Amino acid sequence: MEDVFSHAQVRTWSEVRIKTWEHRRTNVEGFYYRFVDPTEGQQNGPWSAKSTQEFMVRLEEWKARGIRIGTSWGIFSMKVSNKAGYQCSSYYRKLLETKKLTDPAYAWEGGKLIMVNKSVGGEMAVSGLSERWNTDEVKEIEANINRWIKEYHSNPA
Repeated sequence: MEDVFSHAQVRTWSEVRIKTWEHRRTNVEGFYYRFVDPTEGQQNGPWSAKSTQEFMVRLEEWKARGIRIGTSWGIFSMKVSNKAGYQCSSYYRKLLETKKLTDPAYAWEGGKLIMVNKSVGGEMAVSGLSERWNTDEVKEIEANINRWIKEYHSNPA
């Protein structure tokens, strides 16, 4: 597990990660597309059986609720342990490429799988940050990260 919110990691964050962090409350989708919740830890590499099962359960839940698949991977990933939205998006594409799933919004063109119809599916997903953000532990992490960003990434005027 990788702790992307550690002091060492925050020190090396790109400008995109910093902006994503700064807008986490107003762009929840963007935050979860790049990050998991603080204290969760992000798992890179092969998917565990648990994460795979959670992904499939979430996929079926969204289909049942009429939420559009492929447009809100960050919010989708909130129910998939240790995975950020970009990882869920990539995993979904892999399932389509290997024909383990089908989706009419995607088609093969020029030997590549591309989204051809963004309007297939239904409603967009909407969410706020998870309940974890109300804990003292995450509030402390949040304060530390804000301090480290100022310390390591502020441009002197």
